[in-house]
Amino acid sequence: MAAVAASSAKRSLRAELKQRLRALSAEERLRQSHLLTQKVIAHSQYQNSKRISIFLSMQDEIETEEIIKDIFKQGKICFIPRYRFQSNHMDMVRLASPEEISLLPKTSWNIHQPAEGDAREEALSTELISVFECLGNFTRYFPPHSPPPVCMCV
Repeated sequence: MAAVAASSAKRSLRAELKQRLRALSAEERLRQSHLLTQKVIAHSQYQNSKRISIFLSMQDEIETEEIIKDIFKQGKICFIPRYRFQSNHMDMVRLASPEEISLLPKTSWNIHQPAEGDAREEALSTELISVFECLGNFTRYFPPHSPPPVCMCV
């Protein structure tokens, strides 16, 4: 019963947050994105990590482009989500460069991601990732036997 209540509360919270984000002007969203980017980049967990997973933002979300650019500038390894078509399965796959994003095909949600047949290193297939930056709760995608990464949910 508690799990059902928690799930319902999460759905309500996500809906409220999406509504608040949609209500922000483009300028305010970019201002807040910049502030968040500065906080993430300054965080010690981010500074000390070598492998980072991060979502690619949609138009009505906090912008992650500057964080992704910094990941590469700092010589860190970047992983982004790849959702399997008609499934709730997600892999975190390696991104070669920030410039590559615009070359990736788009999903039905208008999000760039590597094609399913595009062979890439998966974040958890070689070693654990240090930091996982997300919007929402993506920790369910980590194997239950692995220690969870530090999650910086925005």
